[in-house]
Amino acid sequence: MNLLSLLAGLAPSDPHAPIAIDVHPSKPVHVDRAELWRRTLQLRADLATAGVGRGDAVALWLPDWSCVLDWHIATASLGAHVVPLAAGADGEAVRAVLRLAGPKVVALPARDTGAAGPGALRDAVAAAGGPAPAVAVVAGPHDAPPLDPASHDVGGGAWLPSAPAAGMPMPATRGDELAVAFPVPAAGGPAFAAHRESAVVRHAQAYARALEAGDGDVVVCASPLSGAVGLGAALAALAGGATCLLAPGAGPGTLPGLLSRFAVTHVVADDETARRLADSWPERHRDPAAWRRLAVVGRHDRAAEATEAAERAEKETGVPATAGYCSPELLAPAALWPLDTAVPRRWQAGGAPVPPGLEVRVVDPVTRRPVPEGARGELWFRGDGVAAEHLGGDGARREPGGWLATGDLGALTGGELVHAGTAGSGKKRA
Repeated sequence: MNLLSLLAGLAPSDPHAPIAIDVHPSKPVHVDRAELWRRTLQLRADLATAGVGRGDAVALWLPDWSCVLDWHIATASLGAHVVPLAAGADGEAVRAVLRLAGPKVVALPARDTGAAGPGALRDAVAAAGGPAPAVAVVAGPHDAPPLDPASHDVGGGAWLPSAPAAGMPMPATRGDELAVAFPVPAAGGPAFAAHRESAVVRHAQAYARALEAGDGDVVVCASPLSGAVGLGAALAALAGGATCLLAPGAGPGTLPGLLSRFAVTHVVADDETARRLADSWPERHRDPAAWRRLAVVGRHDRAAEATEAAERAEKETGVPATAGYCSPELLAPAALWPLDTAVPRRWQAGGAPVPPGLEVRVVDPVTRRPVPEGARGELWFRGDGVAAEHLGGDGARREPGGWLATGDLGALTGGELVHAGTAGSGKKRA
């Protein structure tokens, strides 16, 4: 199973079911499964024409638009991988992507959306000193494409994605290459943790089951798609057959209105967004009857904040909240509590491992030996969801047997983990 075949399995069963919604105050764009399929196949052809192939990188510097899904699926289907850039990425972050990933194509928004633009990319290309990438100029869901993309050329040419055509055949795909790479801390400078396509698909399917998100559900992806948390939520919605609601720039204060307007069933948010959502709730007097779950999934170094946000959000909104656990080297979330877990345990950062093939152990940070069940130690992982390779530095240290040492403290009981913060001296990077 790969991302393209995952999408191919959805489209025929109910081609007009919504798969994504690009929010707008007056003209939201509903994207159905058939349209996403057509867009993806056309973009795949465009990328192949641009010379993207097995082992190549494509950088995405785009807002949280539904077309980001097209780009991930189309790129992976060619055996290439996506390196996302945050909307507000600074010059250093862009230069790191150019130096370490060497993208053949960089996708930029046609309109100026802030930091992401041809001027900033042009400066980064000059500073990085390598070959200039081609630029794909993306109009987004609410604008017409420009007549001429030349103003976005940074030295490697610029092109416009083609309008999707009907009737394109299912292409043959092969192999299991890297599909996405996210930035991680490393002692030797910037690095990117890269994940194989099969692991991304298995995680998305398992996450959809953990969220209990399926046909007819609407999932708000409140974290940026440029990060592992936001992309994980979007792909889980896709894998489960749910609809991914995308609202770039929407703050927690606007979320209550979106919940009612679009009959949202699930919200995936970091601790700050969940807390601010709770803070704004009493003033809104909303009753989003469809909303039934909040997943608080955020940075691994904010375990206490995630616990506090999950508890506060559930008490203010009355909607069950579950906290999760993330680590920079793992697909996010690595763990999430089942909905039937009793509180306050369900509010604690941690949970049951999301992919069935993800192994967890807890070790003494000094001796590196496993501790008794329920005792606190450093969290180690191996298997599904752990980064397969690194672009640039080495990332977190690997132990004998292929175990990833996260540098996070926690305890393991009955196969479920509780995250207890950072391990101090255990947080060493190779």
